[in-house]
Order: sequence, then C-alpha cells, then structure tokens
Amino acid sequence: MIRQNRKYKNLTFTFEEWERIEKLSAECGMKTATYIKHIALNGKVVNLDLHGCHEFVSALNKIGSNVNQIAKVANASGYATADELRQLERFREEVCRISSAYLSEIQLKAA
Repeated sequence: MIRQNRKYKNLTFTFEEWERIEKLSAECGMKTATYIKHIALNGKVVNLDLHGCHEFVSALNKIGSNVNQIAKVANASGYATADELRQLERFREEVCRISSAYLSEIQLKAA
C-alpha cells in the first residue's frame, strides 16, 4: 500500500558511494534512508562523541549531592543559614560554568 501523503523517488548510487553512505549512517546510528533524508534536508549530520560527558555528569552529580545535603538540613531545621545560601549560590555558579564549558565543547565539535 502506497501512502498518499508521500512523494517517492528512486536514487542510484555507485557501489563505492553506497558503501560510504552505509558507513556514515552506521557511525551516526541511523538507517541509511533516514541518513540520506537528513542530509538532503539539512545539508549535514553532526555525529558527536559524548563519551566525554561522563565528567560533566559526574561533576553535576557531586553538586547535586551537596545541594541535597543543604536542603535536608534546611528542611529539618526549618531555615537555611546565610553561609548555606552563599554555598548554594557558589554551586549555581559552578553548574553554569560547567554547562557553559561543555556546551562550548559540543559547539566546537559540531562546527
């Protein structure tokens, strides 16, 4: 059954071209048809190696644990001290710094 809201086109590739398309689509974890469609519509596919994000996630988890400890004390006592609030502000700044650095790294790889 052919879908009515679709336009179908046949493309022809050399064996070498098809091998390259299969390799590139596999590197991106995409089906070949999806890869070809994405390239045709967007002009490029950005394949990022996110193995480096482990450090980013680890740093955020440590900050999250510290924030939770402060929240636990504040909930138990009914208030947060000025020192705890300053510490929370430092954690917020650190999250912003880490996020900005990681985003810059991703943007450099994607360019």
